[in-house]
Amino acid sequence: MKKDYCGFPMRFAHTGVDQNAPENTLESYKAAAALGVEGIEIDINICKDGEIILTHNKNLGYMTFGKHEDCVLKEMTVEEIKKIDIPFRNAFYNFYPPVPWTERAGGTRVPVSDNDPENRVTHLITFPEFDEWLNDYDITVEVEFKDTGMLKRMDEILAHSKNVSKYIFFSGDYAVLEEMQEHYRKVGKPEGLRLGANIRWINDETMAFVKKSDLYEVGLNNEAFTKEDVDMLAEMGVKVFSNLGDYVEWWAQLAPMGVTGFKTNYVGAYTEWWQNNVAGK
Repeated sequence: MKKDYCGFPMRFAHTGVDQNAPENTLESYKAAAALGVEGIEIDINICKDGEIILTHNKNLGYMTFGKHEDCVLKEMTVEEIKKIDIPFRNAFYNFYPPVPWTERAGGTRVPVSDNDPENRVTHLITFPEFDEWLNDYDITVEVEFKDTGMLKRMDEILAHSKNVSKYIFFSGDYAVLEEMQEHYRKVGKPEGLRLGANIRWINDETMAFVKKSDLYEVGLNNEAFTKEDVDMLAEMGVKVFSNLGDYVEWWAQLAPMGVTGFKTNYVGAYTEWWQNNVAGK
């Protein structure tokens, strides 16, 4: 697949493959690796004892259908967090984009009954646990920082990691982005580490940030940029990753526009579309 796929944007499984398992869990990342993706996007937060946890939200309600809405990561230890069951029925379930416009709005989960026959559970993992798993895979990982205050712990982890050159640290929160840029200006980046920024749109404010920052890539929303924008950023040494856009019309535009990476919630469906409509033609 990787040889045939050459020339097309790197496929980033957004939070893993959450048709197979809950997002940001080891099972969802294993499913992505099994599909042969070039990249995975993960989300990170920090807990009470200073460890980094892979999850999108700062509390656990989102991952437990509201059952643990009062469980705030910063008030919990790793041991406490790992006791919380994350139900597999929190996965998307739909293996193909249900309607063309779904991902333009970010996608939604359909509430699932407690009587659903799917009764498996999993648990959240720490970044060191993810880093150890990654040792066996040649996969680029976008690490989205969902809060400030995590870089000191990250420095400690990366000092012993074999995977530094696989990581792109980024955020869509400008407080986090400014902290990240200032931190690495002061202490220097670990060799191989790349930085990104999910700027979403091109305007005077976002371009001012890009011009003053050390960036490998920027994330832009689907349909919010043109090939001319991609070319302009390329002249600045910055690559473009498309944020979602899980519908055929957008998939067909990605390669001609020169997009480097494509973050998708439907990597299996996108790959199947590519195989049926592009491969060998």
